[in-house]
This record gives sequence, C-alpha cells and structure tokens, in this order.
Amino acid sequence: MYTRARRPTMKRCTGILGMLLLMLVVLSPIAVASDDASTSQYPTRPIVLVAPFPPGHVTDLECRKIAPLLAEALGQPVTVENWPGKGGTVALEKMAHVAPDGYTLILHGINGLAIAPQVMKVRYDPITDFAPIILEYSKGHLVLVVYPGLPVNSVQDLIAYGKNNPGKLNAGSFGVATNVHLALIEFNRVTGLTIPNAEYPGANILSDLAAGKFQLTFNFPGAVARYVKSGKLKALAVTGGRAPLIPDVPTFEEAGIKGMNVSGGWQGFLAPAGTSPKIIAKLNAEFWKIFQTLNDKEGFTTREANTPEQFAAFLKSENARWGKFIKESGIHLE
Repeated sequence: MYTRARRPTMKRCTGILGMLLLMLVVLSPIAVASDDASTSQYPTRPIVLVAPFPPGHVTDLECRKIAPLLAEALGQPVTVENWPGKGGTVALEKMAHVAPDGYTLILHGINGLAIAPQVMKVRYDPITDFAPIILEYSKGHLVLVVYPGLPVNSVQDLIAYGKNNPGKLNAGSFGVATNVHLALIEFNRVTGLTIPNAEYPGANILSDLAAGKFQLTFNFPGAVARYVKSGKLKALAVTGGRAPLIPDVPTFEEAGIKGMNVSGGWQGFLAPAGTSPKIIAKLNAEFWKIFQTLNDKEGFTTREANTPEQFAAFLKSENARWGKFIKESGIHLE
C-alpha cells in the first residue's frame, strides 16, 4: 500500500538548519587553525623549483645554483625540474594551474611575464595568475654577437654584408616573443635588413654560433663575455650603456645605429596565485639571504632587497612598458 511521505515541518527544517550552522561555527576555527599550523610549519616536504628552459640554459643553471642553498635554508630538499617550450611560456601555462601551497616555485622573467603577453596569445595572466616572491635581478644590456668567420668587424660592416649578400645571414633566438627575438626585429627595422629568426631554445646557442651553424644572435654580457675574450665570437655592439664585462664593445648609438631600444631583462621567483602571504613572506626573506651570499659574476646589476608587493608593482609596470614599446615600435611577429 502506497503511503505519501510526510513533508518536513518548518520546525524540523529550522532544527536541521540550526544544526548545520552550529557545525560550521564549531568546525571553522578548527580548519583555520589547521591552515595556520600548516603555514607556520612550512615546508614539511620537498619543494620543486621550475626552470622554464632546457638544461644548460642560463636560467636552468641559476636554478641549480639556488636550489641547494634554498634547501639548506628551509630544511627540505629542493629539486629542479625543466618545463621548456615556446620561449618559456609553457612553464607559466602549467604554473597557472599548480596548487598554491608553496611547494612549486618558478624562476622566470621578462620574456614570459612581460613581453609574450603583449605579442602572442598565452593561457595565463602575468599579473593575476602568479604570486611574486622576489625580483632577483635586472640587467640592461643585450650584445650583438656574430660568427667569427663572418667577414665583418663592425655593425656597419654587418649591414653592408647583409645588403650585398641577401639570404646569407640567419639569426638564432631563445624563442618567439623573447627579448632576443624582439632585438632582432628591431635591428631589422632600423637597418632595413630582413634577417630571419630561428627559434633556438637549446642551451648551446652560443657554442653553435661559434661553430658557424648560424651567423648572429643577441645575448647577455655575462653569457657572451668568455666567448668574446677567447675569440670564439665577435661582439659588434651593445644596447644601453657600455657593458662592464666587455667595456671595449661600443653601444649601438656609438656605432651609428639609432633606435635600438630593446634592452636586457630581469627575472625573479614566483609561486601560483593564492599562495599564503605568510609563505610568500618567508620565501622572500630566505631568498634575500641567499642573494647576499652570491658572487655576481654574470654581469647582472647588484641584487637589491625587494618585497613581494614591490615585485608585483614592478611586474605591472613592465607589462605597461613593453605594451607601449611594442605598440609604438610597430613590431609584428612574422
């Protein structure tokens, strides 16, 4: 025999609701206390430090230099993982979906966090998807270096060679929409050349240039100095002021080339957005202690103390700066 179920009375519903509210009130402090405890005890397990380029790249080497120092400071193992691809943007796309618990960090910089979002579609927001920890350094130079077998000894020689030998110059870069790539685009624009770019994400870009696999690239003073001093590469000009590591190399303006405004870069450590501010503050303090112990041999500017808030403001200003630069320069990716 079918019997219709009794509807809950208002009194019964009110009682159930009251019990649920009471449980929330009672349990919420426990959850908060648990979160606070886990944050205060951080870290309690190994940490992954992501390098967005292949093994041997300058960013990878920096991660491997920092990792054991951070492990010693935090009392937990720190392993380096390489997540290469698309000029470093693949790593950021993955990081945007990593758990914000402080156990996956990344070292990244100007290319993926300020330039790429202005010129290509990326699946992350450089401002809202990450929690800046500390800006490690910034540097203001990019050096134009060429294969030593190329019959040129100045920028003017290179321009003349390129115009007299169309199709014989090829350039390599770390990837599309990197500052090295934009420097080539700008160089083509101000000189009237049409040197093609080849994405060359590997760590051997300079050694392969020295072997003649392509003819030129732009890179940082710290990376090219030993090649230049040993005669394995020729440095023709540098953006910005003269670089202390290679003081005899003229600036582009000194070489008679105006309009080369693409400069070097910067990089810093970040975590996924939503990471506890207490964890970010702890990491900021530990990274700063580590920076003070490092001997700066790469030609970077002196590392300076900065807060997560200052790094976040810097990140916003860099996106605005590069967006304006790219728009005014009329740069378009081929």
